[in-house]
Amino acid sequence: MAIHNWWDADPEEIYWLEIRQEPVGLGDYLRAPKAAIDGNPSWSYQLTSYVQPGDRVFHWHKTPSGEPGILGWSEAAGPLETITWSWQARGTRGRERGVPTVGPTWNMPLTGYTELERPVTRSALNARRAEVLEVIAGVTRAHGKPIYAPFQNYGGRELRAQQGYLTKFPAALVALLFDRPDVDAAAMASGLRATARAGRGQGYMADAEKRTALEQHAVHMAIEHYLAGGAAQIEELGKPYDLRVTLDGIERHVEVKGSVGDEVDSVQLTQGEVNHARNYQPTDLFVVDGISASRGADGSIVTSGGIVRIWSEWVPSDSALRPTHLRYTLPAF
Repeated sequence: MAIHNWWDADPEEIYWLEIRQEPVGLGDYLRAPKAAIDGNPSWSYQLTSYVQPGDRVFHWHKTPSGEPGILGWSEAAGPLETITWSWQARGTRGRERGVPTVGPTWNMPLTGYTELERPVTRSALNARRAEVLEVIAGVTRAHGKPIYAPFQNYGGRELRAQQGYLTKFPAALVALLFDRPDVDAAAMASGLRATARAGRGQGYMADAEKRTALEQHAVHMAIEHYLAGGAAQIEELGKPYDLRVTLDGIERHVEVKGSVGDEVDSVQLTQGEVNHARNYQPTDLFVVDGISASRGADGSIVTSGGIVRIWSEWVPSDSALRPTHLRYTLPAF
């Protein structure tokens, strides 16, 4: 079964919805068998293997009132593991079977479980049914592929959580439900954007506008640093590296990374950035972490501060690299 990626254009804007029947382990892990009870793959199980460290996971379960809804969110910590797990299938077939199934299972550790001050209940969701359906339809039109939406229009009259374990959660739907002033989830939305990633890594920034603001802030600090050091010329490129600096008659290439996390111990690199640093020296890795970012009165992102760390003559080593996304070249059809 092929799982279509609709996030290819921007892999950093990824959210998921876990649909749970039981509270045990809520916010601690995602866990799904590699095959359904009939031995065939299930898309809602398979999606677990696509979750990457730094991705945000929303949790659907019974609220304190007994009504199902989104209780909170967590962050994928990783690494993705394969474990042996005993599980009981849901629904009529699972009840008929009567005994649990034991088999290989995907397990993704989670961290930072945060409850919403007010859960997004099914009734609250249905109060905005037309808007939710419009967003889902828009994402479907934009990508022209299955989007594995978190909600279904049950009977054409009400929204219900998808019948499955894990679904994708379009960024546009997150914006609709959590960025609107009439949704009592402002604290959660703020935390969603500002929280440092698990493992103190730079990780993925869910808000594209904020991510761009952080990158620009870090680049400006890098330019100021090299100018203060006597650079005769600085050219801003962006790809395959950020800055070309002429310092003491030597051309240096600079890769710049910015983060809201404090003293991050990892940053996100593309294969092109790795290859370039290995092929050209001197290359510097310029990291600015601890950047403060907030939304101003006019809605724009305001950044300030940050601690600079520089690795001169930087060459990425294989031992320090860990894959977070794998691109597979399809065989000839």
